[in-house]
Amino acid sequence: MKFTKSIIAISIFASSIILSGCATTQKKVGYAVSSDLWTKGTMPGSATTAPTAYKMKPKNILIQYNVSNPEIELYKAESLDGKPTAFVVICPGGGYSILATLHEGTEIAQWLNQRGISALVLKYRVPNNPQGALMDAQRAIRTARANAEKWNIDPNKIAIMGFSAGASLSARASTNYNVETYKPIDIIDSYSARPDATILVYPAYCDKNTNDKRWKNGKADKKDYNSRYRLADELSIDKNTPPAFIIQTQEDWLIDSAFAYYLALKDARVPASLHIFPKGKHGYGLRPEGTAVDEWDYVLEAWLKEIGFCKK
Repeated sequence: MKFTKSIIAISIFASSIILSGCATTQKKVGYAVSSDLWTKGTMPGSATTAPTAYKMKPKNILIQYNVSNPEIELYKAESLDGKPTAFVVICPGGGYSILATLHEGTEIAQWLNQRGISALVLKYRVPNNPQGALMDAQRAIRTARANAEKWNIDPNKIAIMGFSAGASLSARASTNYNVETYKPIDIIDSYSARPDATILVYPAYCDKNTNDKRWKNGKADKKDYNSRYRLADELSIDKNTPPAFIIQTQEDWLIDSAFAYYLALKDARVPASLHIFPKGKHGYGLRPEGTAVDEWDYVLEAWLKEIGFCKK
């Protein structure tokens, strides 16, 4: 797998470095090593034929369109004690139509690096290709494990993290890791696709109602809680499902998605951390909302320490 270096916009969170950094804090961020996810000519499934395009929207929101050749951007955090670091596969959101690759990708990887955690940003197939996206997520997790020694990461501390539709993809990868979405193509596919932890930030489509409304034009019954918080059919949670951290706001119309995933984990007795803030629009990433939800990254850091992904 051939890698090339690319310079990414630097976003420094100085206050976080000073106030709450883990013991293996890595302050140098901004550079990614990019590569194709699949060896040329081996990618399973379909992809768009439209050309890739980028657009910068207000508030420095970078949008990527038409991903036909999935890529990974590797952000390595050098452990101060030389020991392998934890690792996170990041899935930007965008309704399975586009990718918000900067504020739900690059900035998140840099935040993790500052806490001594290595990461990769997964540019999965869009638009309208959820099956191809799941193949890409499984391949990305396997690629991380296959390169554990080379990247100095712990193969038993690999999480998947997603935002909105990227959180939907992360939930699907966390509950369908034993599903063969494609035929193995090389030694990378001999590694497990199961993440060791799941991080869902304002998750979409994890409940049956919004999932059906998106894919099957279903209709939510807001008065029937058993129906309202039913898990999406494409997700199957049991005692072996990875533990999860979930952030959502009451103001977000997709809030039921967070409840559905959490309640299913609770019923399966899988450790889960659900945090609901009253205010905060959908899609904020680490950008300030001027509300209590701005502190969600501190809560996440505490959880990462608790599960041993960074030192206390």
